[in-house]
Amino acid sequence: MWAKNDPAKFWTPGSTLRIAFLNGTQAFKDATIAAASNWLPHINLRFDFVEGEAGDIRILSEEGTFSSRIGTDALLYPDEPTMKLWPHPSLPRYFAANVMHEFGHMLGAEHEQTNPVADIPWDKPAIYALHGITENPEDDDAQGKETRKRLHQWYLDRADPSASIYSEYDRKSIMHYVIYQSWTQGDFQNLLNFSLSDKDKAFMAKAYPYPAETSQ
Repeated sequence: MWAKNDPAKFWTPGSTLRIAFLNGTQAFKDATIAAASNWLPHINLRFDFVEGEAGDIRILSEEGTFSSRIGTDALLYPDEPTMKLWPHPSLPRYFAANVMHEFGHMLGAEHEQTNPVADIPWDKPAIYALHGITENPEDDDAQGKETRKRLHQWYLDRADPSASIYSEYDRKSIMHYVIYQSWTQGDFQNLLNFSLSDKDKAFMAKAYPYPAETSQ
């Protein structure tokens, strides 16, 4: 797991985050709370789930979208949702995995496939072709430029080690995107992860520690 080396992105350990549901069914809210709470045994934070618009985090139920602001960036957008979750009542494991992923972003984590020490054997020409662009950026129209930018931002460009805090690259991380075999060289693919990995838990435990015990 990794995050940008910016302490201001992390919430203050020991604090309570007020998490407001802007809309959604009761089943959606219950499923979100259950999935998000998987983080709680590993971090020194508390989640206070409420109704309405008054929250540090504001969740919108919206079809077609899973997204979240990174860490305390949520505080920079007081008048809009800071997290969007796509209800999947018939696919509870898939929904739970995506909720844990987005709450990972909310806690400050970035996408694992761009970990500074990720060693994914990308087949860039194949990825470009599958997305309708060539290897030459000069061939891009406006849509092609946006596609290339997104592919590099989400997948191909590893983070700068000097501007990051990170653990060993973790293919089991909840923050890892699916990687298709056709996108890589050799025998490499990564399927959807459905639970927090040991490294996810350890990373966030260090980011949100409990006070050290003192002996009398």
